[in-house]
Amino acid sequence: MFKKDSLIKNISVLVTGTVIAQIIPVALQPILKRLFTPEDFGVFEIYLKTLGILFVIFAMKYDMAIILPKNKIKALLILSLSISFALFFTLISYLLLLFFDTEIMNLLRFPIKYKIALYLLPLSTLFFSGFNAFNYLLIRNKKFKASSINKINRRASEGISQIGLAYSPILKHIGLFIGNMLGNVIYFLSAYYQSFKGFKFDKRFFNPRTLLHISKEYSDLPKYNIIPELLNAGFFAALSFLVLSKFNIQEVGYMELTQRILAIPTAFIAYSVGQVLLQKTSELVNTKQKLTPEIKKVFLLLLAMVLPFIFIILFFSAPIFSFAFGKEWVISGLYAKYLVVFYAMGFLISPLSQTLISLQKFKINAIWKIGRFILIIPIFFISFEKIDSYLITYSILGIVSYIIYFIIIFYHSKKFDKTLQ
Repeated sequence: MFKKDSLIKNISVLVTGTVIAQIIPVALQPILKRLFTPEDFGVFEIYLKTLGILFVIFAMKYDMAIILPKNKIKALLILSLSISFALFFTLISYLLLLFFDTEIMNLLRFPIKYKIALYLLPLSTLFFSGFNAFNYLLIRNKKFKASSINKINRRASEGISQIGLAYSPILKHIGLFIGNMLGNVIYFLSAYYQSFKGFKFDKRFFNPRTLLHISKEYSDLPKYNIIPELLNAGFFAALSFLVLSKFNIQEVGYMELTQRILAIPTAFIAYSVGQVLLQKTSELVNTKQKLTPEIKKVFLLLLAMVLPFIFIILFFSAPIFSFAFGKEWVISGLYAKYLVVFYAMGFLISPLSQTLISLQKFKINAIWKIGRFILIIPIFFISFEKIDSYLITYSILGIVSYIIYFIIIFYHSKKFDKTLQ
């Protein structure tokens, strides 16, 4: 069934690179967890969640459109537009920090010793936004191998930097943050080089009128994606921010490890599969071919990948976490049991959601993301005595939202297929 299939081949290339890239930080975690404290990782987790929220704003979601147009010049114009917005919001971020850094630190509950990390945040988000846009261009051009190599380079440079900085008496407390930024910079430079090696720039890429025209043509992306994507980022950030508000920064640190391990099959492999599926389904829509067979194929492939992971976490997470990261981190293993099914659902459904982008169902995608955030609002007003109860409640609500998402995706794919008959 899967032999000589271009979709599966491209997924394999991306997933192989992604798996290697994830082996690096996972392999380094036993070292890092012994070099940095739960408080360091707690603040770092809040930093990363904030970066994720800023990322939604920086590129105004125009990067999602880089794969869509048939015309290569138009795709490059969208890339230029995305980078322009990212630069603009970086400047705005530093102006806000200049006048309100104390208030922002209090809002994020950053201890004073991590103040420098706050100033690294906009710059790191800029490079993160940049490499994400360039990565879409690589996927559009079917440079899947290059995309995979970039992931490996990013994680290797990030991990090595963090370990090295852990031995610096001056920079140790912000070593995690500097390492993360360096990884983003390496990815950005590599993706830039691979995208434009031997390419001559067209002056239209920097023409304000042309960029304004492109922004209007694809205005549905920010119009129907900014708020939903912010709420989507807020949905995942709530897991850490609510732990911070209801418990303490050390608990956030334990949650950081839990989420990092659970994100190995979810956030990263699923992201790669989703990018390939976006390219493939966009091609199928443009050539008027059926979508449902490809969706079923990817779903079965993902299901086969995630089932063993669920089993391992449910029955062996506590001893594995204790052995790998130290006895102090066994708490992270216990938390993983409460969240693994929710993360598994994200692994299965999130890549399939790219089909809605290919079908340009931006409104429907937006409505679901808004609805999912509304679903967890009651958690903000419930007082939880134990973190276990909070995690279980959050997980159940997330699972329900993904089931609804799957039904929506499958319905619109079938609806498109029927128009071809």
